[in-house]
Amino acid sequence: MTVESPTTDDEPTEEELTQQFIMWVELTIHDTESVSDTKNERYWCPQWWDHPEAVNRLSALHSAYIQAVADNTMSAWWVQHWDSHTRVLFSQHGPFENCQSRHTFHERSDQYNPRLQTISPPDDWTLS
Repeated sequence: MTVESPTTDDEPTEEELTQQFIMWVELTIHDTESVSDTKNERYWCPQWWDHPEAVNRLSALHSAYIQAVADNTMSAWWVQHWDSHTRVLFSQHGPFENCQSRHTFHERSDQYNPRLQTISPPDDWTLS
């Protein structure tokens, strides 16, 4: 008699992986990139998901982040991954270059420490 192992759905679905990625981007951008940019030298587009280079870079960052957490190598992740990619992502000649006039940092006052905003992608958007 053969006993079949019970089927488990421990593996997240593609939709769940996409939602985890979106949440990671939104939380990481919101919590990490709280920057003062009075010279408007850093660029971001709230519709980041509509920029293929940005999605590829953020996806690579996310994958490396998961591995760094598992390996307890977060310091290396910041230096080798985050710093390197964000130099390009937020540069005036990066993937958000054409959004400069429409999607720059919001108006700020002396009391306000700006945070980059994100707009959630459409429900049918996928990481692939």
